[in-house]
Amino acid sequence: MSLTMTELERLKSILVHMAQHIKRVLRVTEKLVAVSDVRQREELWKEIEDIATILERVRREFVNEVLVFMARRQPLGRELLTAHILISIAYDVYRISRYCREIARIDSMLAPSSGLSTVTNLSEAFKEAVKAVEVALSDLIEFSPKRVEIVKEFDTHIDDMYKTVLLEITSSATVSREMAVKALIMRHIERMVDHAQYIEQYLSELI
Repeated sequence: MSLTMTELERLKSILVHMAQHIKRVLRVTEKLVAVSDVRQREELWKEIEDIATILERVRREFVNEVLVFMARRQPLGRELLTAHILISIAYDVYRISRYCREIARIDSMLAPSSGLSTVTNLSEAFKEAVKAVEVALSDLIEFSPKRVEIVKEFDTHIDDMYKTVLLEITSSATVSREMAVKALIMRHIERMVDHAQYIEQYLSELI
């Protein structure tokens, strides 16, 4: 293996490390949207914020490393394409953590009420998103988009759920706070699954 490819493999390993953090923040956020106890939610808010902050730092350092790699080695062809794709994948992984952070912040604004746990079907929708993202992350770890169709199925299902919420809002004369919050969170959930799809698409370009 050439030195250039060795460096690329190391960059891939950093992405895998980011994927592990994303799995953790997804599980914490999944728990957040299902619990009502304020003290427990406060602990989850902090944990989500901490993980998102770590991912923000890792992603920034990752991009800098890729840019340094490109400046030093001046890769061409396949290796140059791979470098660009790795930056794009890092962005998608990072954005998923940002949506988890935004969901936590919205939940904190609802305190001291029971928060997002009272919003109808929200927990179920987030569980679907977690499954979609985890499937994409599994492909990322293996660097093989073999589960791309599964992610597409999840994406279609989440899109349908989001459209149902929007139709309910547009058909109502007034919009309740719960429905407004649900629409906002569903938008975040829908975007998370979109990023899972983008990861699959970028992996397909590496084949």
